[in-house]
Amino acid sequence: QISDAVVVARILNATLVVPELDHKSYWKDNSDFVNIFDVDWFISYLAKDVTVVKRVPDKFMRSMEKPPYTMRVPRKSPPEYYLDQVLPILKRRHVLQLTKFDYRLANNIDEDLQKLRCRSNFHALRFTEPIQALGQKLVKKMRQMANRFMAVHLRLEPDMLAFSGCYIGGGDKERYELREIRKRWETLPDIDAVGERRRGKCPLTPHEVGLMLRALGFENDAYIYVASGEIYGGEETLEPLKDLFPNLYTKEILANEDLKPFLPFSSCLAAIDYIVCDGSDVFVTNNNGNMAKILAGRRRYMGHKRTIRPNAKRLSPLLTQRDQMDWDTFAEKVKAVQRGFMGEPDEMRAGRGEFHEYPYSCICEKPASDIIAAGNNGGGDGDHHQSQQFKENEGLRKISNEEEPVLGAKEDE
Repeated sequence: QISDAVVVARILNATLVVPELDHKSYWKDNSDFVNIFDVDWFISYLAKDVTVVKRVPDKFMRSMEKPPYTMRVPRKSPPEYYLDQVLPILKRRHVLQLTKFDYRLANNIDEDLQKLRCRSNFHALRFTEPIQALGQKLVKKMRQMANRFMAVHLRLEPDMLAFSGCYIGGGDKERYELREIRKRWETLPDIDAVGERRRGKCPLTPHEVGLMLRALGFENDAYIYVASGEIYGGEETLEPLKDLFPNLYTKEILANEDLKPFLPFSSCLAAIDYIVCDGSDVFVTNNNGNMAKILAGRRRYMGHKRTIRPNAKRLSPLLTQRDQMDWDTFAEKVKAVQRGFMGEPDEMRAGRGEFHEYPYSCICEKPASDIIAAGNNGGGDGDHHQSQQFKENEGLRKISNEEEPVLGAKEDE
């Protein structure tokens, strides 16, 4: 939302006021932009692209006869809509507030504007020092226990499950509780939870996540960081994943007293999770939400660090039939359906998915000659990449954020 607001300001040749964050959502988080992001860095980094100010200048406030005009543009509006429908209002009223700004800019836009999205997303948005310090401290703690670790973004918060209409096996009690939460959204239709899961619209349960990872070749001694808000069902919900992977950690376990100042602010807690997920060697998404998409995009942009996204639509029948086949058959089928969802560089192609997840305009192909030269350089990058590979069993392709990438971030972007 923030990076798109920057791009819209550029399209309109307007000054951007530091965005206001939502304080009325389910989480009721009072955090402002300045509590989460380094606002001075944001303003200075974008200075050559867009003028950004912390608040509406006094001269405009004094000259306004009415409060700022507020409007909501249609979803995925192209730049032409902003020029034809929004700019005339901005010229007339001088100050304009665009509300509910999720996905309000088209996915496919001019390449220069796409690159501005990348500059905003991957460079201008930097967390505040306290958030950054704690996030890096947790990454360091995970590294002290294991040279390499995975991060799993579970997405099993009560509101997410209720909003999606999904069910994770908690019986009538779960159905009643999630139905009550769902009433907060008056316009949501009745949803068939079984049908949604069959169509791949639901997150995997912790047990299903664990089965998928074991089938992909990860041993039970792997270290896993679980990124999540309040998990519906708490420790009981996590237990099946912990049975498969005993070395399971969360920010609550690792941070102890350091986490207390952030506990009232869900956005800050999410930012801490984001940093640890970004620092992991393998990132596993679950129910491809906004945070997972942004992280997957960042990991591609920063050198194709491994991101595994469950192919939920094709995994669902496999997981349902798990008891009807031996383990080797199940594992081979899981590997087959996960092809194209394992974070390979060749998954990046123009037009696939949301640009924030696949930032193709900001990434260029690395010349084959560079790859050969790196591989032949004794003691250089080739040896480094080889030594850092993530060892797995049964012929599964090695998973590594240090493999020589086919694609690499453009140095000048």
